[in-house]
Amino acid sequence: DVLPMVKYYIDQLGIYGLFSKYVKKPEQSPVDPAQILSVVVANIICASQPLYKVEQWAADYMDGLSEYGLNASMYNDDQIAKKLDCLFKADRNSFMCELSANAIGVYLLETRQIHNDSTSVTFTGEYENQHPGAVKLKYGFNKDHRPDCKQIVFGLNITADGNVPLSFELFDGNRTDDTTHVPNWNALREFLGESDFIYIADCKLCSQKNLDHIHEHGGIFITIVPKNRSEVKQFHEFLKTNSIEWQYAYETPNSRKKAETILYKTYEGEPSKNGYRIIWVHSSAKEKQDKSRRDNRIAKADLQLTELSSRLNQYNLKTKNRLKRQSRR
Repeated sequence: DVLPMVKYYIDQLGIYGLFSKYVKKPEQSPVDPAQILSVVVANIICASQPLYKVEQWAADYMDGLSEYGLNASMYNDDQIAKKLDCLFKADRNSFMCELSANAIGVYLLETRQIHNDSTSVTFTGEYENQHPGAVKLKYGFNKDHRPDCKQIVFGLNITADGNVPLSFELFDGNRTDDTTHVPNWNALREFLGESDFIYIADCKLCSQKNLDHIHEHGGIFITIVPKNRSEVKQFHEFLKTNSIEWQYAYETPNSRKKAETILYKTYEGEPSKNGYRIIWVHSSAKEKQDKSRRDNRIAKADLQLTELSSRLNQYNLKTKNRLKRQSRR
């Protein structure tokens, strides 16, 4: 049972108090939103349930939830839905900022490195009457491979120290990742009160506009150069005729194969055309993976050629067109 531990962290972070501060209680409501919302948080972490099942879950754990001052029947789906509406109307940005500040203060989190990533949250249904103040469910690049469904884009910032969520933001479903980084970095700079933290994100960060903005405002970034960039193609061509001296970086256990260790080596090449450092990384695990894929492709091609050869040798084929027709059979 993880409920006691979850309650401990809820208390440490002051979540109940923050709900009381930011979520207003409706005039005729018999229940404080903070009571309902705190239980919903506990339920999501302990045993995420549909809204209509939270009441039964609360009844099973009523002894552990008694300090919230309600009996289980008050945690019904109608009450929860109303309190979630209250949360929607609250200043959720200030709520999240204060919660993150509490986490940094209570657990002395190191905020020197911040990782950002985004994903799509998929919805089914029409959703024709969307709230004008909410993010828009739209069709976009769906990471669940469901282009037929509407979605929203969910962006998350976490600390490198403990992978603790620091802040998040929702975007319209058709928002592309590369356009989220400048406003996200600006918000982090304002929240942290400094600009020289290391901002780490995937290749969607690697646009001239994004990198120049962070650099010009005193920031530091780490990202991945997309494969289609000229710098990558030039480096691949360079490797064909030149040898380089890789420098040992570090090694770590392979999380998928416990008996193996992954060795990382680096090489600092020429800077990008915009003057940013490029460090090439060699992974022993990636090397094995690439070799395995090449071997499989060669074996597959060899098998196909063997099968093709047996068909072609049955005929006296002397022209290119006749060879093509026979190979397609």
